[in-house]
Formats: sequence, structure tokens, C-alpha cells
Amino acid sequence: YPDGLEEWLFRDDAKNVVRHIHTDGGSEHFRYDDHGNLLTHTRADGSQVHFEYDAQHRITGIRDAEGGTWKRDYDAQGHLVEETDPRGNKTHYAYDKTGRPVEVTDAKGGVKQLAYNRDGQLASYTDCSGHSSQWEYDERKRLVKSIDAAGHVTRYRYTPVSAETLAHSVDTGNHPGQLETVLHPDGSEEQLRHDAEGRLLAHTDALQRTTAYRYTAAGLIAQRIDALGQSLQYRWDALGRLSALENENGSVYRFRYDPVGRLLQEQGFDGKATDYRYDESTGVLAETIDAGVITRLDFDPMGRLVQRRAAAPGQPEQIETFAYNANGQLADARNEHARLQWFYDPAGNLVREHQHYQGPFHLEKRTAVWHHRYDELNQRIGTTRPDGHRTEWLIYGAGHVHGLLLDGQELVSFERDALYQETGRIQANGLLQTMQYDAAGRLIEQQLGRNNIDFHPDPYCPDVQAGMPAAIQRRYRYDRSGQLTGLEDTRRGRIDYRYDPIGRLLAANSAMGHETFAFDPAGNIQAPSPVQERITRPAPLPKVLDNLLKEYAGTTYRYDERGNLVEWVRNGQRDSFEWDAFNRMTRATTRHGVTTFAYDPLGRRIAKHGRATRTMYGWDGDTLALESSVHPGYAGSERTVHYVYERDSFVPLVQATRSQALRLAPTTDVNALMAGNDGKYDIALDPLWNGDFEPEAEPFGKEEIAFYQCDHLGTPQELTDYEGKVAWSAQYKAWGQAKEAISDAACKAGTRNPIRFQGQYFDDETGLHYNRYRYYHPYIGRFVSKDPIGLLGGINVHAYVPNPTELVDPLGLSGNSSQRRTQRRAQAEQAPQCCPCPESGHLYRGVAAKHPAIADARRGIATPALETGGATAKAHNEGGHSGQSQYTSWSRRKSIAKWHANRDGPGGVLLSAPFGAPKEEECWSWEFSDDVYGEDEVLLKGRRTGLGVHKP
Repeated sequence: YPDGLEEWLFRDDAKNVVRHIHTDGGSEHFRYDDHGNLLTHTRADGSQVHFEYDAQHRITGIRDAEGGTWKRDYDAQGHLVEETDPRGNKTHYAYDKTGRPVEVTDAKGGVKQLAYNRDGQLASYTDCSGHSSQWEYDERKRLVKSIDAAGHVTRYRYTPVSAETLAHSVDTGNHPGQLETVLHPDGSEEQLRHDAEGRLLAHTDALQRTTAYRYTAAGLIAQRIDALGQSLQYRWDALGRLSALENENGSVYRFRYDPVGRLLQEQGFDGKATDYRYDESTGVLAETIDAGVITRLDFDPMGRLVQRRAAAPGQPEQIETFAYNANGQLADARNEHARLQWFYDPAGNLVREHQHYQGPFHLEKRTAVWHHRYDELNQRIGTTRPDGHRTEWLIYGAGHVHGLLLDGQELVSFERDALYQETGRIQANGLLQTMQYDAAGRLIEQQLGRNNIDFHPDPYCPDVQAGMPAAIQRRYRYDRSGQLTGLEDTRRGRIDYRYDPIGRLLAANSAMGHETFAFDPAGNIQAPSPVQERITRPAPLPKVLDNLLKEYAGTTYRYDERGNLVEWVRNGQRDSFEWDAFNRMTRATTRHGVTTFAYDPLGRRIAKHGRATRTMYGWDGDTLALESSVHPGYAGSERTVHYVYERDSFVPLVQATRSQALRLAPTTDVNALMAGNDGKYDIALDPLWNGDFEPEAEPFGKEEIAFYQCDHLGTPQELTDYEGKVAWSAQYKAWGQAKEAISDAACKAGTRNPIRFQGQYFDDETGLHYNRYRYYHPYIGRFVSKDPIGLLGGINVHAYVPNPTELVDPLGLSGNSSQRRTQRRAQAEQAPQCCPCPESGHLYRGVAAKHPAIADARRGIATPALETGGATAKAHNEGGHSGQSQYTSWSRRKSIAKWHANRDGPGGVLLSAPFGAPKEEECWSWEFSDDVYGEDEVLLKGRRTGLGVHKP
């Protein structure tokens, strides 16, 4: 290569590569059988993967580097018919006569079916609940219509091929044959224009706002022009490498490479340079230099980071190390403040993790041990936390949740529609939350109440009602492009939003006041110009050429050479901040005093020490799972709070608080253990493993649990207590500043809520929101340090999101849509699992006091609305047909039946029936409805007598 490095390939007589020496000196070895099938791959780190074959040379087994065995089986035609993972879970496949897969049966017995048109294109997909998605194509085999499981239709139109359209495309038209229009289920349209190569030239949304794209002669993107006419330009060198970006302010971001294409330097819009140095003998990245801070990097033979060292000016060197198992999964990470260990099962599921707290913030070394459990589909279904508290998810299919248990107590159950969007939430405090969506999957209404009376709250009750029963309604309005234009909230009143042509928030009008915002062309927020006659485009503003906001609304800001905020001055008050070599805030000096922070090797904050309070934090992945705080010198000041989020989400669901500090196991002194065991480590002698410190947690009492009620964005609006009353609530300004209200009972119980936008935690000491990898400033709607992933997180490395009413950034890295419709649509295309049917036990039915059949219910009789005819089982299950059906609804879960019995207040009854088929002399029958709502529902057809009658 041009830098003098060499790469070697060695082959056997059959031309198979048997050895590969890479430029960094790493060497891989390959062993084959007589037929040329790869038998063993020895990787550069010495780990091995083994392969087995049948007589037809098809892979029948793979043994990974950790010893996990994956099996495959085939039919006589050579089709894969069975896969078995290392835990013994099997997936089966069936095919039609042409060899196309038509049925997939997962390890839990869930069956998914696929059907094709005569051209072999996928025409429908049906999950095990009977919900089908369909696709239609034109004569050129292009997709023209998709129909989801709820019947929503999306249409696709293409420009016809003709001399006229061909001539038109040369000027401003779409090239013939290319996609021209997407018509969404809500009637909105997107228009697209492509060139003959299929490259996108223009996109026009439903509000007729156009973004245009231009390309170089080589086909590389050259320019993006937004709906305001502002331009982002790309420049490329002769080898097709990006050499510069010119943003909408005219500032330039530059890149420089070495002869083999490795990045040597990038110079940001602020003019500051970051340099990259490589090991001369291996070509591997060895150092980065950013504003004088040198970070030294070491990698293992597989190219994985194993150590990084850096020192900020005037600070000691920081060292972080990382180690991996043979399958490449992270197994160990260490720094001054923590050591993290991860343990996996044969299928690669994380089943145990140790979080060791150490260093100056934790002089008494302690270890938090986490345990995780999985189902047959390798979905996590349960976790035991370090203090013994257990969370369990009731899951069906590909991860659809229908219930949450904490310490064995069912706290929340969910109902879902055909797209698995949440439509109902039943909480253990007696509250029901219902949700409605439009055809585009956007949330349009939320209602929260204890019974039907609560579902017609007063038009507007000011947010001074903390401590009052919750009866809340929120209605959301959107424009045709999906932007939230306003909402009506019975606690907060009306809120209206206005945007500029590229979707940036310009104004918010609420009970918190009228807020207006302005931005320079590169998206930097600025104080708005004086009010003028309304115009389409914002008035010209000074440009923030380096993307560092120096002044806003009377506050001045100062940064270090790496772009970290080190000082702000507001009303004469000066607050200062210090940062470590990895750009993590370590110290804040404010009017509240000095606060210091510590982080684990993954950059998660694990400690905060202030003038009066010391807090430690525990993490489950990237979500803050618990915090434990003490006030030294104050008796009875200990407090631990557990947070539970919606599954695979940053949206909080439940908070559980206990007035005691978290008790963790002492960290094992391995050296001492080995010294007492003839120099050998024995896991049976390690208290972290042998059960000596396995805590048995006392279940949380109902008064210790609170439930989050969040808006469309996933931002907490209320916390409700065990009586269904509002314990905490907040009103927000547009960029997240909160005004809180807390009930007297919640104040006495110590209830509080620091969670703000998704992934954000409010710090009283600074007014900032800790946001996983960074800190967010809600006063200016920006981060106070650069994005650690650089341009991968966006062109403006300090920006939060352009539109805080629709977008969130839970990790502090890159904003994304908070509307979970994308996730819900993706889930709808996966196959849920039909709930298994028990052979014993009881079914339950709750009959409310005002139900038409309450008199019969009190005599142990279940009476449907009709004797014959009416809705089918499927229609009854989907709702709205209970008055026109010969079925009655029952559930295997008593909690759901109890809620229905109490929905009209006192006077309802709970019916029970033993599970089992009807006897010959009985006139009722049963049918299993599609369990789309996750409520374990069973339908009984006809009138049934002799039932158990109970008080709910």
C-alpha cells in the first residue's frame, strides 16, 4: 500500500484462502474439508468458529467461539425446515411447491403465514393473531398499494413512460418510471422527483414545502437546499472523499486524509482542529489530539478498543479499559470509579451483570448484581435488581407487552389494537388510560380516569389540583405534514405551536406564557427580532458562525477550546463548570454550592455529591433504573427510588420509592479469596456468586408506588398515587423548563420526579438536564458540549432538536421522532404469539353496577346481549359490539375482571367459572378470540348459569 504496509493471502492447492495476514499484523487461519467447505475459522485473537455439513454440503451446525451450538435441518428438497439455538429453542419453516416460505412457527408456537401473487411477490403476511398486512403491485412489479393490519391504505404512484413525460423530466419533472407520489392513509401526499439514475432531486411534503438536492458529475451529493432556500454544500476531492462541508451560515468544516484514505484532521465550523495519528507499523489509529488533549488508544487483534488514556490540562491521566468474550461481546470495563462485568448465556443473552462501585466517590467498595431472564424467543421478560426487587414483563409475540409485575404484583396491564398500538392502560391504582390514534399512527387523544364519569372532565381546571383525583383529557392537533399544532389539556388549558417552513419551532402559546424563538440559518437559537408584521421568512439575524451560542436573553456563555461550556453569567450570578479529558462534566460551582460528578467506563453518571446530598445511580443499559441518596448528618434522610420504563423505551412507567438507602454487597477481594485458597479462585467461595448476598426484597407497599402519566412525547405530565390522585404534576415551556406542583401527601412522602424529556434527568444544583452522554440546557434548548459522535449526530453538534414537540434525543447523541408510530408499524409486521390456553384454573368476568345484566350476574348468571346472531367473535373482541353480540367476555386475569366490576363504583360483582369445555347438557360454548389486546380474553357463547359470585 502507499504507506508501506502489507497484506498477505495464502492459498491451498484448491485456491482456498488458508491464511490471511492483515496490515496490522493480525493473522486469520482457515481449515477446509475435501469438498472445500470451511470447517474452522481461527480468528486473529485465537478464537475459533466451527462448521458442520451434511452430505449435500449444507451447513447443519455452527459452534461459536464461546461454545454455543446452532443447528439447522433441511427437507429432501434442501429447504431449511428447522433451526435450533444453543438453548434448545426451535424455529420451523414450511414451503409451497415452488420453494417459497409460507409458514414460520417460532419457539413459542406462534405461526406466521406468508402468501404470494403469481409473480412470486409477497402479497400478504398474517401473524398468529390473524392480523394481515397486504401488498399489491402493478404490471411492472412495482409496489402500488400497502394495507396494514388495521386496514390503513398507503398508495404509490409512478410517472408513466411517454415522450411527453420524458421531455418534461429534463426540466422539472420526475423521470418516467420513478416513484412520483406517496399517498398516506390520512390523505396527505408526498411528492418526489428523481433523475434517470434514481437519485432524489426534490421532496415536497404535504404542506408543499420542498427540499431539493443537487449532485456532482460523479453522482455525489453536492448541495441540499431547504424550503427557506438555505443551502448545505458538500465538496469532494478527486478520489471521492468528502473534503469540506459549508453550512447555511457559510462556515466551513474541513477534512484532510493521508495517501491511503485515513482521516488525518478535521477542522470544525468553530475553526478548532482534531488530529488523528496512526501507528506506523500497523496503520491502526493510535492517538487523537483535540485542543491539546491527547487521547491514546489501544485495540486488540480484532480491532476492538481495549484501552484509552487521556489527560485534561492540569488533571491526572484518566485510563479506561475494555475486554471482550470470544464472541466479541463486551465482558469487562474499568475506570477509576467503577468496574463493570457482563455474563451471557449460550445464546448470547445478557443474564447477569456486576456493577462495582469504587474510587473516591465510593470508598467502601460495593457491588450491584443484576439478573435477567428470557423467554423462548430470547426476549428479556424479567429482571432482579441489586436489592432483590423483581420486574416481570408479560409478553406475547415479538415483544408486545400486556402486563408489568413488580415483586409479583401486577401494576399495569395494557390493551392494544391490530397494530399493537397501546389503546388502554389499566393501573393498579384503579385508573384507566385510553389512547386514540389517527390513520397515520399519531396520538390524537388521551383520557385518564377512574370510571366513565371521569371521562368527561371540566373543559379547563388550572394545574393547582395536585392531590385531587385524576380526571384528565388531552387532545392533540396536527397539520398535514404531521407537525403538532396544538393540544387541549383539561389541566393545563390550550397550547398552540407555530413553525417555520423547515419545521423549526417559532412560537408556543400556553398558560406558561407566549414564547417566541428565532434561528440563524444553521439552526442556532437566537433571541427573536422585535415583533414585525407577520412574514413568511424569519427576519435576518446575526449568524453564529462557530455554532457556539455566546449570548441569549441576557445570559452570556463561555466555552473551552473543546466546545464545553465553562461559564455562564445571568443577572450578575456566575456559574462555572469543569470537564474531564473525555468531555464529561465533573464539577459545577453555582449559587447552590459545589457539586461533583463521577461516571462509569461507559460514560453513565453513577454519583453526584452536593453540599447536602450524596446520590448514587444504578443503570439498566442506557436507562437510569435507580437512585439512592443520603443527607450526611440528617437522620431518616435516606431514600431509594426505582424507575421502570415502558419496555425497550425511555418513557417512564412506574416509580417506586422507599425511605432507606440501597444496601449493596461488599465487592469481593479476589486476591484475599485466592490467598486463602492455595492461590486458586473458586467461584463457590465468592459471596457474589454463592448466594451469601442474594437479598430478599420486601415488596413495595401501595403507598410507595406512583404511576407516570406521559404525553405524546413521552414527557411526564403527572404522577398519580395509589389512591388515583395526582401526587406530582408539571407545566413545561417549549424547550423543557418545568414548573412543578406537588401534593401535600407527596411532599410528606418525599415523592419527586426529576425525569423530563425522554432520557433526561433534572439537576436542581445546576438547572441542567443530565442526558446520558451530555447535559442539556432547557433555557436555551441546546446541549452545553459537543456531540461525542460528531457529525453522525447532525451538522450542528450543539443542537438538541429543531422541533421539541415531536422529536427527542434520549441519549444526547441524535434526535429522533418521539411519535412511536414507526416502532408500532414495525412491530405490526412481526408475528405476535397466541397466548397458550391453560387446562385448569378459572375464568373471571367483571360486571359493573350499571351493566344491563347486573341483576342476572348477582344470581350467578352470565347473559349476553343477544341469544343468536350479532357480532362475530373477532368483531366482539375488537370492541364496540358488546350490545350486539351473543358472547360474554372473560379473562384469565382476575385483575382485569376486577377493574371492569368496579368501573361504575360500588355494586359490581365478580363472576368466576372453572376452565374447561361445556358439558353435554349445557347450552353455552366457548371461543378463543384473537388476543390482540393482551388481556387473556376468552369469549363464552350463550347464557351460562351456576357461576361463582364474588365481591370485587
